[in-house]
Amino acid sequence: MFRLAGLLIGSAFAVALILLVLGMPELPAPVEPEPAPIEPLQAVVDPPEPAPEIFAEEPEPEPGPEPEPALQEPEPPPLEPEPVQWHAFWSPFGSRIAANGFVTRLESVTGFDYRVVKVDNGAFEVAFAYTNDAERERMLSTIAAATGLDLPDS
Repeated sequence: MFRLAGLLIGSAFAVALILLVLGMPELPAPVEPEPAPIEPLQAVVDPPEPAPEIFAEEPEPEPGPEPEPALQEPEPPPLEPEPVQWHAFWSPFGSRIAANGFVTRLESVTGFDYRVVKVDNGAFEVAFAYTNDAERERMLSTIAAATGLDLPDS
């Protein structure tokens, strides 16, 4: 407490001494800018240019034999997209931060899309989306090859 009081009193004394020796600094008077004269705007209108002749008359071609109508195949019914499933491929992490770090690294190495799924308090799994078993196996083998991890079912 005494140190703080001494610091404040000493600082005030030093400032007073500087002002006494050097004098009060003179600040320049603020300069107000002169307003620019406002001139009324005048509309400048150029006369319109004549439109180019784009509809020049051309002779009509002679009618030739009519083409035979092509047989149209009926359109196949739209395919229903396969449902997306998620596959958790690594043991659960103890925190979301650790799981997000793992996902960031995997995404940079493989280019796949991953999600962090909360399983329980303090348990977060990393999963990827797939539509069929062949795609799941392909993604697992790609992850294993890119990271060197020994994944189950790869």
